[in-house]
Parts: sequence; C-alpha cells; structure tokens
Amino acid sequence: MKHTQINTGILSFGRSGRVFHAPFIHTNPHFNLSAVVERSKKNAHEFYPAIKSYDNITELLADESIELVIVNTPNYTHFQYAKDALEAGKHVLIEKPAVDDSTQFDTLLAISKKQGKDLFFYQNRRYDSHFLDIKKVIESGELGKLIEVHFRFDRYKMELGQKYFKEDTQYISNGITYDLGPHLIDQAISLFGKPVKFTKTTSINRPDSKVAD
Repeated sequence: MKHTQINTGILSFGRSGRVFHAPFIHTNPHFNLSAVVERSKKNAHEFYPAIKSYDNITELLADESIELVIVNTPNYTHFQYAKDALEAGKHVLIEKPAVDDSTQFDTLLAISKKQGKDLFFYQNRRYDSHFLDIKKVIESGELGKLIEVHFRFDRYKMELGQKYFKEDTQYISNGITYDLGPHLIDQAISLFGKPVKFTKTTSINRPDSKVAD
C-alpha cells in the first residue's frame, strides 16, 4: 500500500497540543497523529488510543517513522527544538512566536535548506472567520480608503500566570508582545503588506509583573 499520510509528532500535549493541533491532525486524512511527548501526565491515550506517548523530546525525534514535528513548547524553547528536529531529518511546524530574533530564523532556514526539509510557521488566526470576513470587505473596496485600523486582544488579568516561565525576564520571547503580538502583526501584514515604518509601546501593569503585559 502506498504511503499517503504524513506521520506527525507533537512535542507537548497541554492546551496547545490538545486543542489546537491534535484534533485537526487526527481528522485530516493526509496526516497520521503518530506520537506526542508527555513528561508527566499521560492523557493522550484517552483521546487517541493508537498514539505513541514519549517521555521526552529526544525519544520522539529518534523515531524514524515520524516525518513532521510540531514545536508547541514554551516560546523560549522554539529555536532549539526546531533546530534539533530539522537536524534529526524532520519537517517542522513552529508555533508563534517562531523564534526570538532574525538570527535564529536565518539559522533555522539555513538548516532546513541543507537538510532538504520544510519549515512552516503556525499562524492559525489568519483563518479565523471574523478575520476572513474583514479581509473580504476590505478587498471589496466597500470601505474606501482606510485611514486607521485597530487590531486587539482583550485578555488582561491582574494575577500573574501560573506558568512561571512566561513571567521570566531571562527570555526575550516572554510577555504579551511575543505571546499574542504575532497574531495581530501577521493579520496586519496579511491585509496591508509590509509596513513602511512602525513604532512599539509596551508597558507593565500588573502588580509584581516583570514582563510586558
């Protein structure tokens, strides 16, 4: 029988893996949800009985049957895990933010070309129904010349996040700018192209917070 499905591994099975990746891979006939990394709680088998659950990322990357790896781990780990996956001969899909800076991006791109493997970035908000409706209206010209457009998320909480690594100033990719900003920037570029110029303002508002919120 000809191999027609892409064997896919997910590097974590928290909310991201469980909600944003696994269900879509599982229902798409072109993909096979092959493996996942679960360091402590082993929950994947409850939803996908045939899935392989590895204790760590090294084990999953050593699985020669896996062709595509989804990097959905904490932001600051994206570069290293994507690099490891490419060097292990896997195609790679990285969640936003893909990397911390352009140097890391250039490194991954060079490795993907050397390995002959594809490198993708997961910008799922491009396909939100409300965004697609807005894009359709703008492209129709019905609104005329646009002078000002606002993109925003409203998700402010006074409490610090339970995921300690998101509050760590050691990593540039922590804070709301890197966490949700890529969605808004990607949507803006998708609608209007690359900016001629831009400015950025960030602030820290929560008590005891150390990262932009």
